Amino acid sequence: MTRGFKRITAAALLVFAAGGASADLIDLSSWTPLTLDFPGGQPAGNWVLEGGNTAVRQIVNADPSFFRNNLNLTSYSIDGSWQVLETGGDDDYMGFAFGYKNSSNFYLFDWKQGTQGYVGRTAAEGMTIKKFQGATGSGLVDLSLEEFWENEVSFGDMTVLETNHGSDKGWADNVLYDFHLDFNLVPGEIHLVVKEGATVLWDVTVNDMTFTSGQFAFFNNSQQNVRYAGFEREGGVTVPEPATLAILGFGLAGLGVLRRRRPR
Repeated sequence: MTRGFKRITAAALLVFAAGGASADLIDLSSWTPLTLDFPGGQPAGNWVLEGGNTAVRQIVNADPSFFRNNLNLTSYSIDGSWQVLETGGDDDYMGFAFGYKNSSNFYLFDWKQGTQGYVGRTAAEGMTIKKFQGATGSGLVDLSLEEFWENEVSFGDMTVLETNHGSDKGWADNVLYDFHLDFNLVPGEIHLVVKEGATVLWDVTVNDMTFTSGQFAFFNNSQQNVRYAGFEREGGVTVPEPATLAILGFGLAGLGVLRRRRPR
């Protein structure tokens, strides 16, 4: 065993990848779609890549649908723009998920264009930061459509963390909005900014320690023709999942055995 190899520590093995500041737009070609399929609900989302794989449009009026980056990230900033390419045909939800562990456990920023009742709950016009903490923890959805639709009070496995509701708080058709998220740069802190041009529509900080890492995903619910483009990420360390940590632990133990057995 070489001296260089002996210098590898457990701490070093815990970090698989780090993304530094970069002006490059995120290539979305490795991202994957997921629609939560509720009985009697709407079709699956259809995420269509555009712009050299740096933009994507979800073109179906679908049940809650995600487009995930498949990276278990912590401590990062992400910026981009999105808009609904519509002419008054629908008024539902668009947004982003982060700290995404599985389809029952994640944070969600969603934005409703107009107040509307559905499945026995009322969605108010405006923006909400929510936490979903389902019972399964296994990747299988343990949430209901009501939990996705409600945005005024906590309900079921959904907790409302912060709101920005009211008249003229909804998104507008064919308007480009800018999005900025700082996730866990300060431990347990979520900082979100939404802008239209130079106008800040919402600048909010939420403190919650439930999820300090996870995937980032584009999101919409019962809303077609939402286009996400020009996203960049600064920072972000890819954190191994617990099962991977266990494998690393066995590997490190094995290295110790090999080192002891090697004759001088």
